[in-house]
Amino acid sequence: MKNAGEVAKQFYQAVQKRDLTTARTFLADDLEFVGLFETYHGPAEYLTALTGLLSVTVRLDVKTIIGEGDQAAVFFELETKAPVQGTTFVAEWFQVRDGKVRRVQSVFDGRLFAAMFAGGKK
Repeated sequence: MKNAGEVAKQFYQAVQKRDLTTARTFLADDLEFVGLFETYHGPAEYLTALTGLLSVTVRLDVKTIIGEGDQAAVFFELETKAPVQGTTFVAEWFQVRDGKVRRVQSVFDGRLFAAMFAGGKK
């Protein structure tokens, strides 16, 4: 079975290619994504939000992935275009079970993205 670092790496390789069908294969059916502005329950909610983010993404540059057992830390630089033009550094904590991403918690300086999520759910 793949460790969390390998799962996170393969997930982000698919995301960088904008291949969300392949990316979905790494997500557990009970996925929970906890972000700065919103929390998503299940792969469908998360992939819908990720599709929106990718629509303004110019570059997603994974700097490093550190995996230990069923947990991984992913650090990447995200460059986006208007209406949220800029570059931000993102850290994510992945929790993996049975080779699938079960939980992700994302942290970053959200000032650039605040307008996109005005009125968003928690």
